[in-house]
Amino acid sequence: MHDTSAEGAPSPAGAATAVASARTVHGRGGVALLRTVATLACLETLVQGLLAGMLLNGDVDSIDPHGFNAYVFELLVFLQVVAAVLLWRHNRRLTWPLKATIGILLATFTQTALGLEGSLTAHVALGVALCAMETALVLRAFTLRTENAAAPTAPTVPRQHP
Repeated sequence: MHDTSAEGAPSPAGAATAVASARTVHGRGGVALLRTVATLACLETLVQGLLAGMLLNGDVDSIDPHGFNAYVFELLVFLQVVAAVLLWRHNRRLTWPLKATIGILLATFTQTALGLEGSLTAHVALGVALCAMETALVLRAFTLRTENAAAPTAPTVPRQHP
């Protein structure tokens, strides 16, 4: 997999090429959709944290917005899974977005169940973890590079010197 020099040791150029090709994916739309939905979901975790903080400080009126926002977050996480599936369909070797989004979806359902059950300690801890998971997903999604299939490279023609 690695490019090797004449001595058999991996060359730095070969390693860089291997890393670049591993992060280059087909389907610009799938990557853009994943980035967009993951960013919105990440921002939604921050809003949830703000509403939870208000609730813990005694603002009982923030319970309804916190509950409604939880369902908005679940919808966004479900859309993340859809975006990851679309991305995976064009890039069968790229499995981490699908695995990560399914894990986040399962954690989100657990989070909602804990909140409805009233298990405050576990609910708060998992909420912080979800915020971290979403942040990691967004950061990793922005490392993906798409191939530019629409712009073919022009052949190079040597210059004629007079």
